Amino acid sequence: MDGLIDKERCNTCRCAQLKDTDSLDKRFLSRHLDTIRVTLVGLLISFSWLFGKLTEVSSTIIDFMAIAAILIGGYPIASVAMKGLFQRNINVDMLVTIAASAAMALGDYLEAGIVIFILLVGEFLEAVTLAKTGKAMEGLASLIPDTVNLKQGNVEMEVPSASIKKDDVIIVRAGEYIPVDGVIIKGEATIDQSLLTGESMPVEKTVGDEVYSGVINKSGAIELKALKVGDETTVARIQQMILKAQDQKAPVERTVDRFAKYFVPIMILVSGVVYMATFDIRRAITVLIVACPCALVLGTPTAVIAAIGRAAYKGILIKGGQALETAGRINGVIFDKTGTLTYGAPEVVAIKQVCGHNDEDIVRIAAVAEKFSEHPLAGAILDRAKEWELLIAAPDDFTVRKGQGIEVKQNLLHIVIGNRSLLADNRIELSNEVNEFMKNRERQGETALIVVHSTEDCTGQISAEIDSRNDICCKKEICGIIILADTLRDGAAEAIASLKSLGANRITALYTGDNLRTASAIAGKLGIYKVASGLLPEDKANKIKELMEKGNCIAMVGDGINDAPALATADLGIAMGVVGSDIAVEAADVAILNDDILSVPAVISLGRKTLTIIKQNLFFAVVFNTVMIGAASLGLISMVLGAVFHQVSSLGVILNSMRLLVWNKLPPQ
Repeated sequence: MDGLIDKERCNTCRCAQLKDTDSLDKRFLSRHLDTIRVTLVGLLISFSWLFGKLTEVSSTIIDFMAIAAILIGGYPIASVAMKGLFQRNINVDMLVTIAASAAMALGDYLEAGIVIFILLVGEFLEAVTLAKTGKAMEGLASLIPDTVNLKQGNVEMEVPSASIKKDDVIIVRAGEYIPVDGVIIKGEATIDQSLLTGESMPVEKTVGDEVYSGVINKSGAIELKALKVGDETTVARIQQMILKAQDQKAPVERTVDRFAKYFVPIMILVSGVVYMATFDIRRAITVLIVACPCALVLGTPTAVIAAIGRAAYKGILIKGGQALETAGRINGVIFDKTGTLTYGAPEVVAIKQVCGHNDEDIVRIAAVAEKFSEHPLAGAILDRAKEWELLIAAPDDFTVRKGQGIEVKQNLLHIVIGNRSLLADNRIELSNEVNEFMKNRERQGETALIVVHSTEDCTGQISAEIDSRNDICCKKEICGIIILADTLRDGAAEAIASLKSLGANRITALYTGDNLRTASAIAGKLGIYKVASGLLPEDKANKIKELMEKGNCIAMVGDGINDAPALATADLGIAMGVVGSDIAVEAADVAILNDDILSVPAVISLGRKTLTIIKQNLFFAVVFNTVMIGAASLGLISMVLGAVFHQVSSLGVILNSMRLLVWNKLPPQ
């Protein structure tokens, strides 16, 4: 047993790659220190304000608490600002440093501390949400079972999955995840590979078919030969693509950083010119005071915090200001199909009566055959029977015809349910009418199950309700057709229309691993005219990268593991959070926790509204400060009056940002 495990290989396989404990420990320590810093600064600022308003505590103590908050919270900001200065990169940290310094020069320590605290809170919230990618990698690792059943000769033994090598033979039974990429050499199985390919229906696999790691064997037992193991498997490649996409994703220059590039040098230059022209140091300092960019600094984070808070209240998690600003610039949206535009699970959508039975009779007959089946289509039929409160008898005999359907006997009744090939084996022919009906539904991407039942002496029965009509189906004849499909989400068509009205009509597309027929049918119902089908995870990511390289700002909307690389690659990744996999949710920039597809256009609309508010804040701050700088330069206002006007500008942008707290264009909670 021990000889089967290659310990050296185990150290270099996915175990080591997906569980980098040193890296995780460092990230945890960094977030822990950030949490302490933000909490401490917040407490010091709060106590300083409360003691100043509600008690007779010495002003020295109050100022000391505010100064302590400035030093604790301001050190990392000032260090980044100085580093940016040496690299000729003027950013928001420099604005905060100048604003806090000017406020301290006036003796307004509390205001300086508040400015620093607001920036720290925004950066901390963003850092916490982005850090979840590490958990996503752990989630990917969980798709590979810890142990597998290795077959050597006629002996089967349980070994660690990390010890599997190329060409090893593995046994995978019903309910188990497939641990490697391989080819089936014995047996048949129904494989649910929706998490990797996006196919809404399970697929039948037999000898010679390839299977991927991370998918689930729903029924049947197979033996497969390993073709790709370790970091070559599909799951490992997805992990690598996510990390690579995160690393290569170009940072978005925030609106306030663009303003800072020009405003800070101009402000310092004007102050210097005033001093050189007047040799009045007080006038030059007054210029610096009124030009102090507190309003500029507060304009972005107050709007972002208000927008993120409003979205969270409605069940939408936006991971930081950068994601929100990017949402406001989106001009193209790519959708996954299964679980995103659709619910991701088959259900009965239509029933055709053929042999005189009503809809309930046909479902009852089919439910008897499917009662002990583990096939996802069986679940849809049984759900409908439960919904209609039908009593379902247990079959006496149960035979699964792989890739075809099921045959059962119940009392003297013989039931056949399946596809065309199963009918051929039972020498049953489809009428032209039924055949045309099935073709029309299948062209729409739906699945048709044919229900047949007969009795040996016309006395068998499924229920008393059917007994009176059993003489109609004494011979093997088709009693009905059950149509199953992965149905569109409520509001999907409205969401697409809303996106087009927001300007994303030029690039609105459906990218899926499902077949072209099904994808085209769904897209046609929604008014999506660009479809790419049969895509693997890397294909989706590469196609999105091509769109981005042409200068487009692209959002990707998905829910499965197969969408995670594309979500990480796109300018904005949006994951349907409730039905979606944890990996997709954590790789994305936005998680739709309320499971409402209408939240997708709402996020983009909110992003645009937030950008508008930010630009209004910055415009107001620049104009107001420019007027005040002119007045100070001419000696029209004093230092004290300059400080008052400075407070007015800060209050103005805060009030403007607060309008986002009551923005009412998000879907109802």
